[in-house]
Amino acid sequence: MLKKLIGLGIAATVLVTGAGEAVASSSASLPKGFLLYEAKAAAPAKSWEEWNQLSRRLEINPCQRNPGAKNRVAARTITYLADVDHLIEQVVIYRSKTAARRAFNDVRADLKRCATGGTKPYTFAYRWKKTEIGDEALRIGGFGFEGRFRYVIVRKGKALAIYVKDGNVTKSLKPSHFSSVLMDARTMTGKLCSLPGVCS
Repeated sequence: MLKKLIGLGIAATVLVTGAGEAVASSSASLPKGFLLYEAKAAAPAKSWEEWNQLSRRLEINPCQRNPGAKNRVAARTITYLADVDHLIEQVVIYRSKTAARRAFNDVRADLKRCATGGTKPYTFAYRWKKTEIGDEALRIGGFGFEGRFRYVIVRKGKALAIYVKDGNVTKSLKPSHFSSVLMDARTMTGKLCSLPGVCS
């Protein structure tokens, strides 16, 4: 089953499979309950809520290809949908810092390549700025016909963490508009080095 997630022209979709983790190596993994919203996602959903936990493409994917798909060791994504409220949390661990850095750079290159697109009135645009979290990070505003979204992607060692929420954001990308996703990204960045081999 495919369900539409966000109203940007390059919106992702949720593939409901139920599987929550992909592990290709015993060198690193994501322990159960490691993600910030995992416990909440595991709780019984209210009538208007839908939580999904699954492994999938990176949730910042402006060109609708598959950046950061290679050399993954583990990945987990939590998606929350309730009326107009959307939240995504994603953590991906790579085989090396070089692979994680390459994945981050792929996302940055795709932002430049597909910064605008669509046809009126269904146009979309991305803007982004460097953010001081982890080893490297960006805060990103997504502007589309059906809504606006706030993204943060951070790399720490061999891992990427991504947080996405809908809500107000202007093209100046004021930090105050990103307060909740920045807080989540900082919290997760502090946890990532507790995983064996991620930051060493």
